[in-house]
Formats: sequence, structure tokens, C-alpha cells
Amino acid sequence: MNFAYDALGGRVVLRVGALAMVGDEVERLGCRRAFLIVDQAATAYGDAIAALLGNRLVARWGEAIQHVPVELAERALAAANTANPDVLVCVGGGSSTGLAKILALDLKLPVIAVPTTYAGSEMTPIYGSTGERHKRVGRSADVLPKVVVYDPALTVSLPAAVTGPSAFNAIAHCVEALWMPQANPITSTLAIEGVRAIASALPTVMAAPDDLDARAALQYGACLAGMALGQTGTGLHHKVCHVLGGTFNLVHADTHSVILPHALALNAPAIAPLLDRLSAALGVRADDAAGGVWDLAKASGIPTSLAQLGLQAGDLDEAAHRCAAEITDNPIPVDLATFQRLLDAAFRGERPAST
Repeated sequence: MNFAYDALGGRVVLRVGALAMVGDEVERLGCRRAFLIVDQAATAYGDAIAALLGNRLVARWGEAIQHVPVELAERALAAANTANPDVLVCVGGGSSTGLAKILALDLKLPVIAVPTTYAGSEMTPIYGSTGERHKRVGRSADVLPKVVVYDPALTVSLPAAVTGPSAFNAIAHCVEALWMPQANPITSTLAIEGVRAIASALPTVMAAPDDLDARAALQYGACLAGMALGQTGTGLHHKVCHVLGGTFNLVHADTHSVILPHALALNAPAIAPLLDRLSAALGVRADDAAGGVWDLAKASGIPTSLAQLGLQAGDLDEAAHRCAAEITDNPIPVDLATFQRLLDAAFRGERPAST
């Protein structure tokens, strides 16, 4: 066995009531001037954090949009420069975390993230912004949050239509981490445990939204997903989702639930030694991991077709050509015809066959 593993820094706090610790975490970093980023769905939590920060709060930014449009990032950066903070605090979903990362990249400031969804991006050094119908993605240690505060109670109000796709975003992080060239036994163990935690907790959360233990398990799974992805990076699956989001403005989390079964079916031969463990984590036969992911989405009431997300049949050709132009590195060779087949199956919402 031969591998290299670079442990990423950062502190993680997970417990019910952890929101109350945000002020203490700012103090622990030795910071005195906080710039608070709050997405529109987390206004109440932003109010609570603002109260905890008191006179350490120098500015509050209340606009966050998925895929982080460049013009939004420029306006937020100008506001931050005016406020002269020494720490960025973000609360909400992947949009607020993504904006905080873009600001951290420019300002070289620490980030304290308080996620209210299950994307897991708060655990990665990966950032992205969108302009001119194209999503730019990069990687830098400067954007990795120094502290992540998980409070299961903050996710109880999350609508089921957001909860499910957000959890699938995290599962996608785990699955893709298995086939990336940078994968190693540690990242694969993190990823498979993340799948197990999410797949076992998601049906409970969808049926009983107030179950805080199940909510905590989803956050635990999302944390592991981000840790795995932060080491291995993103590949075909995520890049297809970025094309669909950046070009057609599809909701990022929803594209994961639709594309993942088909990306896994395509790349399953590349992770054959891990399929038994992945399938066990999903609770399905070893030859049906891709179908098991599709079944989990279907049983959870999550979208399984691009048509459900609003993509038009006439968009498929442009999407396939953009994917073929941008995605050439994959453990299974791909070409335009590959993406045409994958996107067509995803558009129709077909259940992948056993591999």
C-alpha cells in the first residue's frame, strides 16, 4: 500500500445549540472585526449571530446567489474592503459559503462557516464563481474555513425540496472522491462512511423532519463528504453539474440528484475494488450501486430527471458539446457521444441498469 495524504486544517463543532458558540469561535481566532454574510433563507440565524457578535460586527451582507455571480462578488468585495474586517462569518447554504470563499481568496481572511444545508462545501478548499454563462472553479488553501459550526437545529426548517437534493450533493462528493486520481485509502474510507451516514439518515429526515439525531447524522455525512472531496477534487460528475448550472442556471444541488446515478453507472468499472463497500453503504447489491442511488432519490421524493429541473430537450445538444469540450479527464474515456447518452438518460430520468 502506497499513498500520500495531506491533512487539511480547520476546526469542526457539531452539536445541537452550537449556534450560540459562534461568538466564542471568533474570539478563539483572536478576531475583533467580523463581516457577516447571510443568505436570504437564514435571516433569523443571521440576526442571532449578529447579536452574539455585538460590537465585533462591522458589516452585514444579505445577498447570496447560487454559483456566485461575478458582479455580486465584486459588490460584496467592495463592501468588505470598506468595512475592513479581520474575519468572515457566513451562515446559510452553499451560496453564502461560496461567496465567503471568493472574498477570502481576495482578502486572505479566515472564514467561520455556519452551514444550514448539507452540501459539505464548507469543508473544502474549492471555490467557484460564474460569469458569461460559464462557471470558473479553482482551489486554494486560503478559502478553506478555519472553523465550521454544525447545529442540527438550524436545518429543521429546511424544506424537503431543499433537504433531499442538498444531501445528494454531499453523496455526490463522496462517490466522486472514489474515482479521482488523488483518491487514497483514507479519502475512500471517509467517502464511504459519508455515504453510509447520509443514505441511512436521509429517509428518516424526509419522513420526520424534527428528528435532530438524523439531522446530525446528515451533517456528519456532509462533513465527511467535504473532507474527502477537499482532498481529491472534482471530476466528471461535478463538472457536468457545473455546465448545467453555469449555462442553464439549473439549481446546483438538484442537478446532483439527477446526474449522480448516471455518472456512477459510467464510472463504476473504474472503482470495482470499492463497489462492494459502496453498495453495502447504500444497502444494495454489489452490482447495483448506481441503481441504488437512483432508488434513494426516488424514495426521497427528489428529482430524477433533467426535464423535472426545467431543462428543455433542445438544450441537450449544447449541454453535451459543452461537457465534451470541458471534460476530457476521466477514468473511463469519454467523448461527445458519451455525454449525449448520459444527458439523454438523465433527461428522461431512466434508472441505470445493474453494472
